[in-house]
Amino acid sequence: MSRRGATAWVELGAIILIVIGAAILAIQLNSYSGFRERFPAGLTVAGVGIGGSTQEEGSRQIAAVYSSGVDLYYQGEHIPLDPADVEFTIELDALLQQAIEQRNAQSFWVGFWDFLWDRPVEVTPVELQASFSQRRLQAILATIAAARDTPPQPPVPVPATLGFQPGERGYQLDIEASQPLIGTALLSPTDRHATLVVNQSPPLAPELDILGRLIETRLSDFDGIYSVFVIDLESGETLGINHDVAFSGMSIVKIPIMVETFRTLDGPPTIEEMKLITETLGQESGNYTANILLDVIAGEDNGMLGAEMVTQSMWHLGLGNTFIAVPYEEDLVRTYATEANQRTDITTQPDSKIQTTAEDMGLLLEMIYQCAAGGGAFIAAFQGEITTEECQLMLETMNQNRIGSLIEAGVPEGTSVAHKHGWTAEAHGDAGIVFGPAGDYVLVEFLYSPGWLEWAISSPLLADVSRATYNYFNPVSE
Repeated sequence: MSRRGATAWVELGAIILIVIGAAILAIQLNSYSGFRERFPAGLTVAGVGIGGSTQEEGSRQIAAVYSSGVDLYYQGEHIPLDPADVEFTIELDALLQQAIEQRNAQSFWVGFWDFLWDRPVEVTPVELQASFSQRRLQAILATIAAARDTPPQPPVPVPATLGFQPGERGYQLDIEASQPLIGTALLSPTDRHATLVVNQSPPLAPELDILGRLIETRLSDFDGIYSVFVIDLESGETLGINHDVAFSGMSIVKIPIMVETFRTLDGPPTIEEMKLITETLGQESGNYTANILLDVIAGEDNGMLGAEMVTQSMWHLGLGNTFIAVPYEEDLVRTYATEANQRTDITTQPDSKIQTTAEDMGLLLEMIYQCAAGGGAFIAAFQGEITTEECQLMLETMNQNRIGSLIEAGVPEGTSVAHKHGWTAEAHGDAGIVFGPAGDYVLVEFLYSPGWLEWAISSPLLADVSRATYNYFNPVSE
């Protein structure tokens, strides 16, 4: 082949290579032009990855994320929140403009060169720019609170069981604490839920009038007069139902005799004196021994004086409806006028010689309890004549009174009850301190029926009053 022919072929090959190169360049330029119209790979705007999308596509992606609902949860209950309801606004144009600026930051040919070598474009995340109405959010939270918040509830009496249905907890939405949590969810592209802050409050402590309603329901069919007095020995709160009605003192007024005996003794009781006290306050409930104690109180063989001294001490303590006018089983006619026995609206035809009220006996038991703990009215009223140790001995003595009925029958076996029972033909009663696991309390209960009160009627009723009271002070937990 001639030299000229060879040159021609070389020139032709060069032309072909140039044409091919130009074609490839044109194709790459065309590809790059399309690539440059899209956002760089890895670019995020407001936390949304829009790399490789067009401006229109990126705009739709971002809008879709931030217009989606936020899931609120109130104690596990799902509540959807539409961002539009809180006037949520995203500065979409401004965000996209920042994204475009990053896309166009490189010159065309520098970018093309990096494109040819598959070098990624360096990008910086575009931070979210958005706002919403705190006022509208507060209004929505207030609506949620109004619909779902519940106040705590006290226990509810259950007459069928003489117990109490446990109270209910209260729930209150903390609007101030919940707002920033929702705000965070509204501004998040992925974690679009918020557990609302709900404050819990324990069930309300039961009030004694709840117990009163339960007791009155249980006694509503009793054909007679009932009297109940309760003291919460922790809080001092009291419940009285006909508590200031005069009743025959029965053997229950042997509690004041015991108190006065300890007050008048010069020292600890002797073995014989302690035996008299135990037989008077115990199951035997001896009237004979009670009269001997009246002599001990008087310091001589003078039961009338002893009875007067007991009465004066009760009045000195403010227990003005309690008296012993004559010793037990004496035929002498003697009485005292009291506020309770002068009532004309209600009467139990009490024994004119020995009377009290549920309130007086309840308050006296409270004084003994407080004295045993080193305080109470005895210290001021008797100025050291009754000691803490003596009051503790009083409680121990009454705790030995085991009859298995009345107050005792209404509490679980093994519960400590320091009490004194008593009855006449027409009236039955019991007065004591119950030492319960959840708190100690005083319970005094009397029943009266004119003519004759059947034990088969009074015993279960008084036991049920005790049971209801015990259940009140020792509620079943949730």
